[in-house]
Amino acid sequence: MNIEFLTTPEHYFQNLLDYPFPPNYIEIDGMRMHYLDEGSHHSQTIFLLHGQPSWSYLYRNMIPLFVEAGYRVIAPDLIGFGKSDKPLSSEDHSYANHVNWMEQFIEQLGITHAAAFMQDWGGMIGLRVLAQQPQWLDRLVVSNTALAEMRGLEKFMVPKVLKVMAALAGKPSLSTLTNKINYGNWAGYFRHASKLEIGQVLQALTTQTLSLAEIQAYDAPFPTSEYYAGPRKMPEIVASDLDAVNADWAKLKQWSKPVLTLFSAQDPFLAERDYDKKFQQNFSGAKHQPHAVISNASHFLQEDQSQIIADKVIHWLKQTQF
Repeated sequence: MNIEFLTTPEHYFQNLLDYPFPPNYIEIDGMRMHYLDEGSHHSQTIFLLHGQPSWSYLYRNMIPLFVEAGYRVIAPDLIGFGKSDKPLSSEDHSYANHVNWMEQFIEQLGITHAAAFMQDWGGMIGLRVLAQQPQWLDRLVVSNTALAEMRGLEKFMVPKVLKVMAALAGKPSLSTLTNKINYGNWAGYFRHASKLEIGQVLQALTTQTLSLAEIQAYDAPFPTSEYYAGPRKMPEIVASDLDAVNADWAKLKQWSKPVLTLFSAQDPFLAERDYDKKFQQNFSGAKHQPHAVISNASHFLQEDQSQIIADKVIHWLKQTQF
């Protein structure tokens, strides 16, 4: 695969607040995919998967807690995000490509029987990788994420409805998005804004106040608009590749290892819409698990309640003898 891409210069990432972790890289289709690798290599591994428009910085407060509990932690940056290389063309940012890139990453690392915490696109991508590589994980935590399963009329209509919602939203400003967070404004903002204020978008989806240094850290991967193809495109492909997604759901329903859901009470996209229930109902390993709704947390709950989430995950992993 011949992909034109940019690499964010390293100086944009110097002296980031609470992010002392050394970089690691794996080559994927000629591009560098960045990941953090903390803790002893002799320990059980936890993968932490982020979504759009964040990067592994999102997990900076959770990583030391997992390492202290005795785990190895791997937190990759999706291609197009964080310190990973960034394809220039939006066409390269297909759902299928992102799944393929993550699958290559998992295969090259060669780690199996691990645990994973998946949030946002981290779940939409990671769950499909798990469908193809069921031996990759023995424990799964899904958090503020969804994986479409659509058939018949719904499969035909939902992509069209989302396209109409984005079109009707026009060219929403950052203030329009923050005042009314919905799919149309989300897709419209990322498609049209001349400057993507990623840190401010993260702030709009957290209950805690981010410092200026934290906001700047979220902006760091995208110094100019040339780097925007990934975050611009991903809102538009949430309901794409549906035949493959349906096939992957069929495989996931056969995966019977323990599953925990940790969703936020104040997520404007997913709260009180039973997305967590869908995971609980479709995974046999989710039965009788201590699922929780996290209070005082918005979509990016890793910012809002990192200690509580890490504690719950660590307790659950030990409870299930991982």
